[in-house]
Amino acid sequence: MSYSREQIEEKIRLTIDELYEKDSEIIFETYNLHERSITHRFALYLEKHFANQDYVVDVEYNRMLNNYGEDIIGNEIGKRLDFEKYGKKASAVYPDVIVHKRNTTDNLLEIEMKMQWKNSKKEFDLIKINEYISQLDYQFGVYLELAENRNECQVNFGPFEIN
Repeated sequence: MSYSREQIEEKIRLTIDELYEKDSEIIFETYNLHERSITHRFALYLEKHFANQDYVVDVEYNRMLNNYGEDIIGNEIGKRLDFEKYGKKASAVYPDVIVHKRNTTDNLLEIEMKMQWKNSKKEFDLIKINEYISQLDYQFGVYLELAENRNECQVNFGPFEIN
């Protein structure tokens, strides 16, 4: 199934609404919960919007369909992105949330999530989103910034202009 940007936006909006309705306390700055914990709850709610459509929602998923090689002791190397054009080395990456069909190249959505008060690495997240779209053929890449107030949340679709 193919999705439009508007359909993806609606699924994300509904997911954010449910997260704030059921788990708002974990989003508060005073709660100071790690981003991964919040991402996990978000992914649980998002997955319902892709039920019966063969897509799975995964958190911190790093498996590649292709064998990208092994390290010097034989461990398989997972998902890597090349950041050379940004003056950085290629590195292993762990997307906050992805919507995809496992064991295929059908990559629908990659989301990088930050809390409004913990967004010092926002630019690198924007770069990662650009490269997930460019190098790994994700149809959509989203930067999601949560705030204590639901109305202050940001949902921005890539690719992004990077200075």
